[in-house]
Amino acid sequence: MTRRCIQSLLALLLLCTLPAAADWPGFQGLNRDGVVPDATIRTDWPDAGPPVLWTADTAPGFGSAAIVGDTVYLLDRNGIKGDRLRALHLNTGQEQWVIDYDAPGRLSYDGARSTPTVEWSFTGRRAYTVGPLGHITCFDLVEAKILWQKHMDDFGAAPPKWGWSQSPLLIGDLVIIQPMADDAGLVALNQVTGEVAWQSKSIGNEGYASPRRVKLAGTKQLITFTATQVTGLSPKTGDILWTYDNIPVKRAIPTPALVGDDKLFITAGYDAGSALIEITHQENIFAVKELKRDQDHGGQIHSALPLGQHLYANLNTNENLRQRGKDAHGLGCFDLAGNLLWKSDNAPDLNRGPILALGQYLLTLGGEDGTLRLIKPDPAGYQELAQAKVFPADQNRNMIWAPMSFANGLLLVRSQNQLKCIDLRPNPATSRIP
Repeated sequence: MTRRCIQSLLALLLLCTLPAAADWPGFQGLNRDGVVPDATIRTDWPDAGPPVLWTADTAPGFGSAAIVGDTVYLLDRNGIKGDRLRALHLNTGQEQWVIDYDAPGRLSYDGARSTPTVEWSFTGRRAYTVGPLGHITCFDLVEAKILWQKHMDDFGAAPPKWGWSQSPLLIGDLVIIQPMADDAGLVALNQVTGEVAWQSKSIGNEGYASPRRVKLAGTKQLITFTATQVTGLSPKTGDILWTYDNIPVKRAIPTPALVGDDKLFITAGYDAGSALIEITHQENIFAVKELKRDQDHGGQIHSALPLGQHLYANLNTNENLRQRGKDAHGLGCFDLAGNLLWKSDNAPDLNRGPILALGQYLLTLGGEDGTLRLIKPDPAGYQELAQAKVFPADQNRNMIWAPMSFANGLLLVRSQNQLKCIDLRPNPATSRIP
């Protein structure tokens, strides 16, 4: 066999085994932005809502699921004893296997907070997780075992007040984690061995956002968000390229959203509000310019979603939730200049529930009332097309805050005790689950 044939065969094998565009291999999907531009979903919902294919019990938690092929991967907790990675069949919800490890301890809010990140290629089939108590774990998905494990303590990191909530990021043969320590802001580990490839200088602390790779100002880079700053870093070396520190926030949770080729939309709770910044790059020098600052409207947990010529965000925070006796801000629509065009206020308020952009539509899940809503994005105002009760309403801290996951026309939603699979395929009677 010629060398060219071997190279072609390897390329074909890689193409056949990498996560497909229809998969959801980690936090907020393929691009970590919560947007699936080519998704086609059912919009003629019956009165009872789209069918629920299955329901699986979970421990309390806030992390979402990864989906690759016909398997769902979920990080869960085993009481106060430890963490567990669960594999469920996408078709039935039946549990295929569980991998437990010791991670004793209590948290202010029980449960795992992050999403597994799945690598599915000819080099191996692995999942990477960050547990709420700081355990960094690489799992072999074929043999259902742990390959290696580290801890945030290894890098001198102090745990955030609400526990570790970030999801690992895969780049090439590296897995990126965010200890937020003085001498290890971000750390790159070898995917196979767990050995340190590089670690960056400080990027601040008290951050719950997951790192993301984007192409910004013509340069591929990592972006992070902590209570101190938003930071851009080199994926190859961890060198800090630029920082933005004009949106101080008590606790940084949403990952900044990419707007066009050179802008980021940043939003947060705790009176931080939102900001639109522009990053430029000339002669190896990066510059940051604040284009818009909105002190009054921010989203506490979930990132804003860019959709067409607008951004949509859940603007509810501790400071404006109706349960605290104030009017909610609800779903908000911004133009790409960072101007707020409208907000849904109390109709609906969404609490701290997640949002997702699928094709030409938005999905929201009420964090308190458990209602799934189908929304037509419109800069003129809020347009709800359908709704369905997915989880029972609970006015006493329902906390349905986990991001949603979507693959092959199926939507996964998580409450504090259940994971549900909802069929959003346009023709569910004739469609087949892979």
